[in-house]
Amino acid sequence: MALGKILMILGGIITIVATYVFTFYAFPPFYGWGIGAWLIVADAFASGEIMIILIEIFIILFLIAGVIQFIGVKSRAVGFIGSLLALGGFIYFMLIEFSLISSTAIYALLFVGEALGPLPIHISVGSFAGLGVYLLAGGAVLGLIGTFVGRE
Repeated sequence: MALGKILMILGGIITIVATYVFTFYAFPPFYGWGIGAWLIVADAFASGEIMIILIEIFIILFLIAGVIQFIGVKSRAVGFIGSLLALGGFIYFMLIEFSLISSTAIYALLFVGEALGPLPIHISVGSFAGLGVYLLAGGAVLGLIGTFVGRE
């Protein structure tokens, strides 16, 4: 298997683990993570507010970024899009971490969910961000590198 495909697979795995196993932020007993976002999807669409629905559509695309990266093993364009979605999530949480955007920080609450047994794993790496944010960046960068490295 070519190096580009291996990097794309590793990027997809890391992105999925970052999204569904680790937290993006925590306010115990509530955690910002991928499963929490899926639990809020129905309520967000039921609210009827167009802005919340548009944001939720972007969040759903972000939540499936790891799967899109896996599809990127066959198609470079799809892998590139999946990696950009993961990178966009990282940038959003980093902008909140450094208090550069406070007006849209409220939308980070769309990721809040309760812990399910031992998950999510929260390792704080900063005042706001958890380890999941940084793993997300790693998966996105591996996916981007895998997009441009040879595949044959």
